[in-house]
Amino acid sequence: MEQLTIITICRNDRAGLERTFASVFGQNSRAFEFVVIDGASSDGSVYLITKSAERITKWISEPDAGIYDAQNKGWRMAHTPFVLFMNAGDTFASHTVLEQCLPLLTDQVDIVYGDAELSDAAGTYATKHHPTEMTSAYLMKETVAHQSQFIRRARLEALGGYDLRYPIAADYAFFAELFWKHDPTLLHAGLVVSRFDTTGASSDPTRKLQVAAERKAIQRRFAPKVWFKVYHAYAALNRMIGR
Repeated sequence: MEQLTIITICRNDRAGLERTFASVFGQNSRAFEFVVIDGASSDGSVYLITKSAERITKWISEPDAGIYDAQNKGWRMAHTPFVLFMNAGDTFASHTVLEQCLPLLTDQVDIVYGDAELSDAAGTYATKHHPTEMTSAYLMKETVAHQSQFIRRARLEALGGYDLRYPIAADYAFFAELFWKHDPTLLHAGLVVSRFDTTGASSDPTRKLQVAAERKAIQRRFAPKVWFKVYHAYAALNRMIGR
């Protein structure tokens, strides 16, 4: 039995889907299953999926209630111990990522995570380094890219998957609840796992306030109270003095 299912979510992004397929199919290791969840695309994405059907374990095309509803469909269709979300437009950082990471997916870990290369609207990439030891201080101000997380599927199941009350930050909510409430075993892979565009919904300037509100609500629910109070008091002070 394979250890990993790669899950790709798509809705009317054929060009992005082509890049993701090329990256997934170009991995040196083929020891994984592949699930594609399409949101009833009308731009030729379904045609591209059917052309690649022999290399896809399972796929569906039907309307969904957003990215996290689709991601919930994806992990529920998987049967492997771990899942990785590599959505349309996302790619692996190199051809050897799975070759290096699959041996780390053992019974002793809940999430294996790595770093990520993020691109802006101009196509310029910068590496986001996640700490080798996850801390509350880091999680209060940052998030771990879901494209760089190999997640134990049983943990998603135990927490009910992604909470659709957070349409932009449900991946942050899952990681925050797991980290602060369930004492997971985390392992940094020691490499850059993924490359992805940062111009999506959660980084749209017009939605920054919604992102901030969702993150604060998530932290209020799950973060230790002292961390919540200190961090947000410090943030308010910085706003007052113009930092």
